[in-house]
Amino acid sequence: MNPDTHALAGAYAVNAVTEEERRSFELHLGQCADCRAEVAELRAAAATIAADVELPPPPALRASVLSAVAQTRQLSPLEETEAPAAAPAATPAPDGAPSPAEGSPAPVDAPVGAPLDGSAGVDELAARRRNRLRPWLAAAVAAAVLTVGGLVWQPWRDDAPPQLTATEQVLQADDAQRLELPMGTSEVVLVRSPSHKQAVFVADAMPSPPSGKAYQLWFDVPGQGMVSAGMIPTTGSAVTVMLEGDASTATGAGITLEPESGSEHPTSAPVALFSFA
Repeated sequence: MNPDTHALAGAYAVNAVTEEERRSFELHLGQCADCRAEVAELRAAAATIAADVELPPPPALRASVLSAVAQTRQLSPLEETEAPAAAPAATPAPDGAPSPAEGSPAPVDAPVGAPLDGSAGVDELAARRRNRLRPWLAAAVAAAVLTVGGLVWQPWRDDAPPQLTATEQVLQADDAQRLELPMGTSEVVLVRSPSHKQAVFVADAMPSPPSGKAYQLWFDVPGQGMVSAGMIPTTGSAVTVMLEGDASTATGAGITLEPESGSEHPTSAPVALFSFA
């Protein structure tokens, strides 16, 4: 096996390999316990890094925000609002004139509930000042959070941990059974996981079938004999195929040469046999 194949463990763990590299590495993965362990560790590390962990604010955050506030031009001073002139002293009403309690209309200049001491204008300006300050302060805090300690927000980045494909789940299963056989100038591997009830066939240099023929996979099922488990594609020399059917009940698997359309039952001697016993 090429030493460079071992170096693909990191890229494979995060699905950053080409299709040809993936097939080659999966064949190697079926034979290399060290790489299987490394891939599992790297996937676990990637999942930990991508986890949404709440972190406490950096100690320098408060100082950074206060520094930004100190260096930013503040709002202009509030304008003084003149208090209304004191009402003139009431003069006694002439004899016979009605007093306010006897029918004079109440003043209607100020709305009901409005303060009469001139504080309305001050309160309004203070509220406007607070409203103008809030967006800026929020932006300052956000900027400090993103820059203190070298933090960078990348909303376009997808940090979700890579999901295992069905094939990868079988290849990395704890109960995976790996069977290796020579086939022509190539070495083929069949990996079976009873817990997943599936099996995967991997070859890095599958020999080309004769014209008009194709390789067909079979499960040896008790009471049924050889049951078709699908065809092996002939496109490209490296192949990875998930066998069709329940691998947990089979006692073995085989490969035969059949017509390109496949057969219901084997019509030729097997070119490879795998025993699950």
